[in-house]
Amino acid sequence: MPMLTKGTVHREYAMTPTTTESRFCSVCARQAGLSPAGYGGAAYETIIAAELPLPWPRLMFGDSERMPPEILAVMQHIRDEYERSHTLRIRPLGIAPDPDYSVAGMRRVIGWQRPHGPIAQFSRSEYLVPEEQLGPLVYALALAPERLADFAAFRQELGDVRDLLVCTHGSVDAACSKFGYPAYAELRRIAADSGGRLRAWRTTHFGGHVFAPTLIDMPHGSYWAYIEPEAVEWLVSRTGDITRLPQYYRGWAGLPAPFLQVLERELFVRYGWTWLQYAKSGRILAQDETAQPDEHGHAEPTWAEVQLDYRAPDGTCGAVTARIELTAHIEVIHTSGEAETYPYPQYVVAWLRDELLHPADLHQHGGIR
Repeated sequence: MPMLTKGTVHREYAMTPTTTESRFCSVCARQAGLSPAGYGGAAYETIIAAELPLPWPRLMFGDSERMPPEILAVMQHIRDEYERSHTLRIRPLGIAPDPDYSVAGMRRVIGWQRPHGPIAQFSRSEYLVPEEQLGPLVYALALAPERLADFAAFRQELGDVRDLLVCTHGSVDAACSKFGYPAYAELRRIAADSGGRLRAWRTTHFGGHVFAPTLIDMPHGSYWAYIEPEAVEWLVSRTGDITRLPQYYRGWAGLPAPFLQVLERELFVRYGWTWLQYAKSGRILAQDETAQPDEHGHAEPTWAEVQLDYRAPDGTCGAVTARIELTAHIEVIHTSGEAETYPYPQYVVAWLRDELLHPADLHQHGGIR
C-alpha cells in the first residue's frame, strides 16, 4: 500500500548563543540554525583526490607553478563546461601527504566514478605513481579513460577501503582549518586502529565551508556538516542514534542538489543506517517554472515534485514521490572574517508517498532497472 505522510520537520537547528568565535562563518551558521539539507555537492560523475604537498594556496589548482599542465587543462575543461551547461561532472581534490599513506617520490591518486544506473556508492580506482606521472594520470581519470591502461602497473588493489576527506583548507576559509583540523585529527586516530579499512585525509576545499568542519565519506559519496570531534565516533561507527542525522547530513553526491538530496536525507532517517546499502536513482517530475534567473543565470525554484527509486539489499524495490519546498532563507556571512552575507535556502519535505513495487511494476513505473 502506498504510504502518504507529511515530511519531518527537524528541530535540530535551534539558534545557539553568540560566542567569541562568531567571526567564523560556520559558527554563525550554527548560531542562526542553518540546516545543511540539500548541500551535498553536485551529482558528480568523477571525484579525484590527488596527493599534493602542503602548503595549499587559495587558488592552487590554477597555479601554473604548482600544477602540472594536464591538471590545468582539466580545470579549464571544468570551467568551460560549467559556462556552457551549468553542469559540474568532475571534482578534483588535493589530499595532504601522510607518513603512513605516502611513499617518497610517488604520488597517490584515488579516482571515484559514478557507475551507470542506480547506485549505492561510487566505484574506486587507486594508483601510486611517480611524481612526474601525476598530471597525466589525473587527466586520464578525468577526461581520457582510454589512457588508464598506461598506468596499470601503478594500480593499487586495496580491497574495501573507506576514505574520509576532511576539508582543512584554511587559505580558502579559516573555519576549515580552525574546526576541520581537530575533526581530522580525531578521525586519523580512529583510522590508525582500523587495520587499513578506514583512512582519514586532509583535503582541499570542496565547497560549503559554512558547514565546517565538513567532510566527504567515500566511496559512499555522502557530505557531512558540523562534524565536531564529539560526533566523529557516531559517524564512523554508523550505529548511533539515526535521529541525530539531520543536524549533520548535507546530502548525497549520487543525486542532484537540492530537491532530490533533501528527499534522500528524509529517507535515510526513516530507514536507518542500512539505507547506505540501498541502490538509488532519482528524477524531478515537476518544479516551479516561475523562478527568475539571477545575474549569473541561476534560477531558484521554490518547489519541486520528485521521485526517488530504491532497491534494498534483499531485492525489495520501492518508489518514493514527494514534494519539496523552499520555505525560508537564512542569511549568514559566507566567508569567515568578512561582513558580506548570503541568503541560504532552506528546504522541507511537504509530503511523501512511499510505495513498495513488484518487479513487474518497475518498467511501468519508470523506476529502477
